[in-house]
Amino acid sequence: MPADVTIPDADDLEPRPIANGFEPRQAFSFAIFGEKTSLEEVVVPIARRRQADLYLPSGEISDTLLHAMAKDAAEDGRPFVIFTLADCDPAGHQMSVSIGRKLQAFRDLRFPDLKFEVVPVALTVEQVSELGLPSTPLKETEKRADRWREAFGVEQTEIDSLATLQPSVLREILDRAFDPYWDDTLDDRVEAAEAAWQTQAEEALAAQIDQDALEMLREEAAEKLGELQDAIADINEAGGDRFTLPPIEVPQPEVDDDSERLALVSFDDDWVAATRALIRRKAYEAGRA
Repeated sequence: MPADVTIPDADDLEPRPIANGFEPRQAFSFAIFGEKTSLEEVVVPIARRRQADLYLPSGEISDTLLHAMAKDAAEDGRPFVIFTLADCDPAGHQMSVSIGRKLQAFRDLRFPDLKFEVVPVALTVEQVSELGLPSTPLKETEKRADRWREAFGVEQTEIDSLATLQPSVLREILDRAFDPYWDDTLDDRVEAAEAAWQTQAEEALAAQIDQDALEMLREEAAEKLGELQDAIADINEAGGDRFTLPPIEVPQPEVDDDSERLALVSFDDDWVAATRALIRRKAYEAGRA
C-alpha cells in the first residue's frame, strides 16, 4: 500500500496515507435519448445529477450514434439503461423499438458482453390523456395512422408540448424513471467509508513509523528545503510500500431488485424474449390490452 510524503513545511513533515478509488459508482450506466433538441433545458440538469449521457438529435437515432453508445456502454462494463423521450405518434412509439433492435444487433455482432434495458419514459398515450395535453391530426401521409387510431384512439402529441406546458411534470417523470436503478445512499456511504479508512490508515502509520528517522528528515528539510523536492520523490519511491495499511473497501451500490421497472427490453431477456417484446410494441398490442 503506497504512503506518500508531502512537505508543505519542514516542521509539518508527516507521512500521509492517500487512497484512490473512493468514488461512488452506481450499478448501471445511463443514457437519455430525446428526439427533440428543445428538451435540453428540462433534461440537462437531470442528466448531470444522474450521471447519464445525453443525446438530443433531431428525429430518429442514427446507426453511427447508437454504435457509439453501445461501444461506450460495453467498455464501461456495467449494465446499460437507456431512457427514451419521444412524440406520442407512430414514429415516436417506434423509436424505442428501433433502439432495442439495433442494440440487439450491435451486441450480437460486436459487443457480446453488453447488457441493456430500453425504458420508454415519455410521451405515452396514458400521459397525454392524464395530463390533458393537446393533440393534432396525424399527417395524411402517415401510413400507420389507421392502425394507430384503432390501437390507441388518439391522434398525435409532440413531446415539446409537455416540455413547454408542464416542464416540472416532465422532470418528475424522467427523474422517477431512474429510481429503480439508483442507490440514493451510495454517495454518503462511500464518503463515510473513506473517512473511516483515513482514520485507520493514519493510526496504522503512527504505530509503524520510525520517529527517529522522521525527525532526521525534518532536520534535513529545515537545512535544505529548497533542494528537498527531488529527495522527497526518492523517499516516496523507496519507502512507499514499506507500510502495512488497511485494505480499501469501497461500498457498492445497493439496488432493489424487486422494484418495478418499466423496461421495454430487459437485461436478462434472451434474443427471443426481447424480440417478442419489440414486436408487441411495434404492433401496438399494449394499446389493445
